Amino acid sequence: MTIRWTLLPAAMVALPFLVNACVNEPTAAGTGPRVAAARLLAVDPVALKLIPTAGNFSLPDFAKETGNGPYSQARWTNRVALEGKFSMLLEKSVDFASCYTETPQNGCAAFAAAIVTGVEGITIADLGNIGFSVNGDCGAGSPRFNLLYDTDGDGQADGVAFYGCAAHVSGSAADWTSMTASAAAPDFCYTFPADACTLTLTSTVVELSVLVDELGTWHIDRVQAAGSTTGEPNGT
Repeated sequence: MTIRWTLLPAAMVALPFLVNACVNEPTAAGTGPRVAAARLLAVDPVALKLIPTAGNFSLPDFAKETGNGPYSQARWTNRVALEGKFSMLLEKSVDFASCYTETPQNGCAAFAAAIVTGVEGITIADLGNIGFSVNGDCGAGSPRFNLLYDTDGDGQADGVAFYGCAAHVSGSAADWTSMTASAAAPDFCYTFPADACTLTLTSTVVELSVLVDELGTWHIDRVQAAGSTTGEPNGT
């Protein structure tokens, strides 16, 4: 499966949108704010929480973003869970590949994500290993971690790193697959707009998310970062 390097900008200021690494591709139209209120965390261990977020960039130019709708959704569900009572449902109903045709289908640029809050402002070294468990296809690009990072200390994202599920499988149980990756060693990374990766152990987190943008349905549970794990709506 081909990895499509899309990123999820900061949800602290505005709803996330997709931006492709190649500026000539359909979803490269969005260049909105990438600012987040990065903060230093004084509490150890980190208190994680997952925020469901979904959206779409509509035709004809993919410039207008719409929220959770008929093309993608992100929400808590108690119908499937690895541990506890809940998991995060991430779903998309239109194939991403349609965006690259002469007659793209509305919804091809939709996405669904679980924003991992509680890690904003900590260093990549402190973020450590990141992981999640998924019920559904553990693909190369969906689901994946998107990490927006800051290198100059101004709280704004200077680049993005990606960690696909398939490249980091760490175990499986029943219908669930788990992945774990070192935040310091992404599959792919670049500095905006399209320069070489500048991610270091002293870079800080602007936003971390588990994201899907392919056709399919996934349930996400046991999200891990900074030595903590979460998978319930209340953050436990």
